[in-house]
Amino acid sequence: MTEPRTCPSPPVELPIDPWLLEGTPAAHCKVCTALAREREEALAYGDRSKAYEVSREIRNHRHVSTP
Repeated sequence: MTEPRTCPSPPVELPIDPWLLEGTPAAHCKVCTALAREREEALAYGDRSKAYEVSREIRNHRHVSTP
């Protein structure tokens, strides 16, 4: 007979889809530049959820070139 568990099992580590972090900022778009910086800060802090969110914004952003 097995003993009942008194504590939860360790969390399951799922593989991360690299597509979630894709999103190339446009070269002369100030919004994209700011979002790319925000994504790098989120990754440095370990906040992958925020990095995914920002990457999605970069992918969906209508890039506006500024002279």
